[in-house]
Amino acid sequence: MTVTISRAVVLGTALSVGMGDAAVVGAAGTARAQAVMDPVAESAAKQYKSWKKVNAEPVLSATHGNRYVVTYLNKTAEPSGLNGKFPFPAGAVLAKESFEGQGGKPGPKGPLFIMEKRKNGYDRAHGDWHYAIVDPDGTVTMTGSGMEQSPTAFCAACHQQAKANDYVFGRGTTMKVKPVALQPAANPCAAKNPCAPKNPCAPKK
Repeated sequence: MTVTISRAVVLGTALSVGMGDAAVVGAAGTARAQAVMDPVAESAAKQYKSWKKVNAEPVLSATHGNRYVVTYLNKTAEPSGLNGKFPFPAGAVLAKESFEGQGGKPGPKGPLFIMEKRKNGYDRAHGDWHYAIVDPDGTVTMTGSGMEQSPTAFCAACHQQAKANDYVFGRGTTMKVKPVALQPAANPCAAKNPCAPKNPCAPKK
């Protein structure tokens, strides 16, 4: 999928939590996402390159829009991720850098996917993980829990399959995780779900 998060909101998807309109149409008629507040995601987007990189090479990820991804762990996440001692502690943050596929190789930079472990009780049904998506320009365009009404509920629905690893897959990384067979998950419209490889709601030709 080459549609960016910013372009996806042109279909009217609400990417913010309780913040009104999610898209602003510019003079050229293109939509850009309205920034949503998430201090942890904003900080991670600026710092993740200095964190522990756990991929030797980018890995093609069907669950992140058929993009190539590289995962980074902050210091708090390292002991669990590298030693396979789960669950991750509160304050652990994983940043998944993505690149749009171009001729079978990583191409232009895509969104940054963030998983932040919050305190016990934040969202018990989904391992207390918080999810966020940051556009290449640094704008946080989506943030939330795994709860049903959250804009990031689809993230938790997919990660539920990796419950054995505290909801982290880790395929193609040096993290010590149990292999997880990824099952086809519900694929809502790509406009709502920037991780969806296809958009079943696109107009028929």
